[in-house]
Amino acid sequence: MDSSLLALIIFAAVYAVIVFDLADRTVAVIVGALLMVGLGVLSESQAIAAIHWEAIGLIFGMFVLVAALSESGFFRWIGLQTLRATNFDLLKIFISFCGLAAFLSAFMDCITVMVFMASLTVEVCAILKAPPMPIIFAEICSSNIGGSATMVGDPPNVIVGTELNLTFIDFVTHTAPIAMVAFATILLFFRFTYRRMFEKRNIDVEKIIEENKHLDPFSAVKDIKQMRMALMVFAFTVTLLILHNVLDMLVAYVAILGAALVILLGRRKMDDLIQKIDWRTIVFLAGLFVMVGGLENSGLLSSFAHSLTGISGRDAHLLATTLLWLVAAMAALFDNIPLAAAMVPVIQSISSTTGIPADKLAYTATLGWDIGGNATPIGASTNIVALAVAEKHNLQYSWKEYCRVAIPASLVALVVINLLILLLFF
Repeated sequence: MDSSLLALIIFAAVYAVIVFDLADRTVAVIVGALLMVGLGVLSESQAIAAIHWEAIGLIFGMFVLVAALSESGFFRWIGLQTLRATNFDLLKIFISFCGLAAFLSAFMDCITVMVFMASLTVEVCAILKAPPMPIIFAEICSSNIGGSATMVGDPPNVIVGTELNLTFIDFVTHTAPIAMVAFATILLFFRFTYRRMFEKRNIDVEKIIEENKHLDPFSAVKDIKQMRMALMVFAFTVTLLILHNVLDMLVAYVAILGAALVILLGRRKMDDLIQKIDWRTIVFLAGLFVMVGGLENSGLLSSFAHSLTGISGRDAHLLATTLLWLVAAMAALFDNIPLAAAMVPVIQSISSTTGIPADKLAYTATLGWDIGGNATPIGASTNIVALAVAEKHNLQYSWKEYCRVAIPASLVALVVINLLILLLFF
């Protein structure tokens, strides 16, 4: 069988298993990677070379840092601090919680952020006797948008940034301003859609505080020394990530250095943090890189890039618009991590064919799959995790209910993003 057809069949089969939840996605990707090698699509050395080790190292280091912050009680503490600042006004809670989800997701693992944000939202809404799902829906969209603002905000950004040699500052100066406008757009959309929910209520703040002592921010702190230390190391790591190009340091080295400092300064047992790290995602990414390497080696991704270039007629504006909406549509149906891994070679091929800078195409694609991933419950890992938290609290939702608000919100944001991309990048 032709290697390109074989690679496509393996990749499509694994994708189907993941989308329809027929097996654990990490197991499915490992089997797919083994088939790519075992059936001759890739050699063993090519498979090893296909893994983006710098991306793996960066993600590993950030996972350790976030695990240390999480264990210290940082996320609940900052959430409760934000809640106190709102004076329990539901509209202020909506704006503040969405803003906090977006901001934290720009620097930390979106999944960890949403586990705490969704749980806190359910808890607060139960006290205020308000429906939590609209706020959780808005937080999901905000988290994904926030993740698009920096190189470390989302695994797809890490993949694109490390492979195309982009810096932390590159992302901040190009995607962050557009992400901020997109966040404001989506916030206004949800505010208008659920305007009746935010009508003024008579709330006895003192009574709520008196009856809910567990909402005291410092009750959430498990280890104040560890939290302070982890925050300092995190700030130090982010500073190095900003300066890594000037200092001639690999981003993976910076992240692993931060992880080592957390372990050494915190005098923590290695076993404790190892159990907190999301190893499944790291293994999933490694296997995914091998599968994408198989697609690239077979020439399929180059063919796709040429087709995309042919459709746009090599016009930069049309090509950028086509790329944005194409990846956004795909991200709504498929997890954006494998989508990003597959699109990196496509972006490189398009750039070499048309002469359009690869970084501009990368920023366009990043915004596309991060915002497009908002449209359905399975569009991003953030969505799946946040909605699973809601289900654990016996809150029901349907695809129809989610998509009814998320799809229009995503479309409005994408139109705004499309205009800004053409204005600022091209």
